[in-house]
Amino acid sequence: MWFKALRIYQARTEQPWSSDSLEQALATKPFRSCSSTEESTAGWVSPSNGAMLVHSQGEHWLLKLKIEEKILPASVVREQLLETVEALEAAENRRVGRKERQNLTDELRLTLLPKAFTRSRYVWVWLDGKNNRVMLDTTTDKQAELALNLLREGLGSLPVIPLNTQLAAVQVMTEWAMQQPPADFNLLDSCELRDADDDNAIMRCRGQNLASDEIQQLLAAGKRVTQLGLSWQEQLSFTLTDTLMLKSLNFAEHLQQEAADVNPDQDPLIALDAEFILMNNTLMPLIDQLIIYHQGLSDNLSQDL
Repeated sequence: MWFKALRIYQARTEQPWSSDSLEQALATKPFRSCSSTEESTAGWVSPSNGAMLVHSQGEHWLLKLKIEEKILPASVVREQLLETVEALEAAENRRVGRKERQNLTDELRLTLLPKAFTRSRYVWVWLDGKNNRVMLDTTTDKQAELALNLLREGLGSLPVIPLNTQLAAVQVMTEWAMQQPPADFNLLDSCELRDADDDNAIMRCRGQNLASDEIQQLLAAGKRVTQLGLSWQEQLSFTLTDTLMLKSLNFAEHLQQEAADVNPDQDPLIALDAEFILMNNTLMPLIDQLIIYHQGLSDNLSQDL
């Protein structure tokens, strides 16, 4: 269950979340499989593979969204469309226009969907009631929006916005790459650099000493850091992005071993509890430190949302 990524959404005001209210909200949007004519569906499933849709630990709740998608490659549709258009043009001695071609494409998709294979994806959602945050284990905008929208529909309201701070992440990361980060953080060997005047000018570095003359000269010439590999307190490593998203989360082996040690019988529910607690206890202070080093939440998070 260890998150691989962390998108953070913040509400400044206290949220009325509870296990009961969340359970009721999620029950209005349970997962169901795609029908023969649907390309995708999404809904909530049990994080523990049990009856409950919400897994709670004090003021923290863990949710699990399941997304099912039909696999219908565009190349298959194009091939079928070409055969249909050629047969129609030959039979009626006319050219098939753009609008009719689009209608044929839609009809073919409906014909092929019942025969398509399906794949499932999962998005873990962590609600932190103490800090009024919603955190998602995904790097994909579409999946994040889907999860938030379904949660908002069930709750009736979800007044959160992406985490935003007084100092821009790009400014902080660039300063850290040039001058070293605070004591709790260490630079790793990866970063993404962009030209301040041209967003299309991107340089991605891996296996590089960021203190090297080559990297430092690029920074001195005006390149800005938009992604930065970091480790924190020997607890985990990650890549911080310009949107304050944490990617490529990798929890230290001793944390994972600690979770395994409390569950010698490999009980799935105990494993979920242990991993969720350890993840919370690790990520909460990290997030708080990042906010402090970015000089606090931005003004748009200091007002009621």
